[in-house]
Amino acid sequence: MRSGKVIGIFLVLLLLAGLSFFFLKNAPPQNEIQKVTVSQAFQHLLYIGLYVAKDAGFFAGEGLDVTITTAGGDAQAFAALTGGKADFAQGDPAFVAISSEKGWDGKVIVMAVDRAAIWGVTFDTSIQPFTTPAGFKGKKIATYPDPNTSYVIQEQLARQAGLTLGKDVFIQQVPFGSELATLKRRVVDIAQTIEPNVTQVELQGGRTVFSYPDAWGPLAFTGVMVSQKMIDDNPATVQKFVSAYEHALKYIQTNFDSTVQIARKYLPDLPEQVVRVALKRLVASGCIPPHAEVNPLSWDRLLKIRIEVGDLKSIPAKSLIDNSFAERALHSYK
Repeated sequence: MRSGKVIGIFLVLLLLAGLSFFFLKNAPPQNEIQKVTVSQAFQHLLYIGLYVAKDAGFFAGEGLDVTITTAGGDAQAFAALTGGKADFAQGDPAFVAISSEKGWDGKVIVMAVDRAAIWGVTFDTSIQPFTTPAGFKGKKIATYPDPNTSYVIQEQLARQAGLTLGKDVFIQQVPFGSELATLKRRVVDIAQTIEPNVTQVELQGGRTVFSYPDAWGPLAFTGVMVSQKMIDDNPATVQKFVSAYEHALKYIQTNFDSTVQIARKYLPDLPEQVVRVALKRLVASGCIPPHAEVNPLSWDRLLKIRIEVGDLKSIPAKSLIDNSFAERALHSYK
């Protein structure tokens, strides 16, 4: 009897062990790494928040294995998102509003660049730095072609100063990447350009004479976008992505030297001095924001610009920004 009881207990324990093995084997991993893809418009210093999130380990810390692909333009990055080739897209957030009018449903969930990250530079030593758009009077300025944001901002700043285009101030529209060559040929007096071009002009003996981030203020320049379907089906994944980005933006503010080294990994052709000066300007000007949440004022200004140039018919009836993920991330890192 005693031996039979022992055998019975043994069989029960064996059965329990087998069941435990089965459930452990088939249970979902508690720390499963999720693979996601983000399509960026360009590989650029303006996208430093994305690079820090990946290389400083914040994506990995959230359990994400993030692949960054470069689309070659804002429209192409957004197309990768809408076409299902990417889970997130980083680029011009206006595409969310423009596509919403055509029936696509998505949101802007991170503000990666919160100012018009362009500056006016010159090689003309007679032009002194100025802080109000009235300083453009009598000048010819190179901008990217209409309806690029840079052109629209230049046009509206001139109007704010009471300057008449073609009479008091002149705009020369030039292809992206040709603005400095146009400036060196003295075709224009001042050229709008972005970092690291601004720093390179200064190192070549030129000077920065006007700050568009200071003059214009908050503007949704670059954002992270996602489909509503992704938000509905995988809210935890979206939260992890935004939380990592929030941590990265905070890291940039407090770990400058390490951020410079991460930037150099993505932009190896740039000397460290150029990266250091350019990144410092982007952070100090507020172009690289301290937090991931989308500033409603920045978003409204972007929409009004797009209506001005005809990309949008009207202000969207519903909100196309979702700050709930950024708010939770900010609270968790306080």
